Amino acid sequence: MRRLAILVSLLPVTAHAAPTGLNQIPTTDLVPVGQVSLQLQNGNTEISGSSSVGHQPQLIPQSEFGLPWHLETGLDVAPSEPPNEYRPILNLKWSPVAEGYWVPAIAGGVQQLGVGFTPGYFLALTKTLNYNALQYQKFRAHHRNIKLRGIRLHTGVQGTGNVWRALVGLDAELGDHFVFYGDWISGAQNSVSLGGVLVINQHDSIQAALLRGNSVDRVVSGILIQITHTFDLTNPLVW
Repeated sequence: MRRLAILVSLLPVTAHAAPTGLNQIPTTDLVPVGQVSLQLQNGNTEISGSSSVGHQPQLIPQSEFGLPWHLETGLDVAPSEPPNEYRPILNLKWSPVAEGYWVPAIAGGVQQLGVGFTPGYFLALTKTLNYNALQYQKFRAHHRNIKLRGIRLHTGVQGTGNVWRALVGLDAELGDHFVFYGDWISGAQNSVSLGGVLVINQHDSIQAALLRGNSVDRVVSGILIQITHTFDLTNPLVW
């Protein structure tokens, strides 16, 4: 069994990013029912000055749990007054509409529910740009063409208090083990990001992205790194 487990871990896997969001924005993706995704992310993304991530990394443990009825919940521990005052925050996402040939997937949710945090809300839509081609490929008995890979567009809005921001993102499977991620949030305090996820195996992935603030002159103003481990809650040691 041990040799079989090692062999399975070496086989190619479909390139799925473990977290159910892009670099910065939420998506309509959900953790499958009964599975848990654990992440460790740098809360401070600044790369210059004495308050940079190298001096104050502000590591943020995150978790996401797949629930029935198209629900996902998450529990994070983040600083309410950076870099101190670490407190738990709850997140919840519901995706009632699945993607179809013409209909995008739709999800909504709430974020940062906890003492010392301002609650946030979001509505996200996801559409696979080459959806028809991917569906057609699934039903072909024999094909010699190069494997088609998914390219998805994400749009939506995100609100905190009385301020609402536009969300735009794109992800593209570039290989069995790498997914490109890019997204943007409107507003002077937000940024555009370019990066991706290295999918090591069915359990583990590493995500990294470069950020450029909307109101800064520098080409790169921040960096984001996240390590993720996903497992089945009923069988944490066996996939």
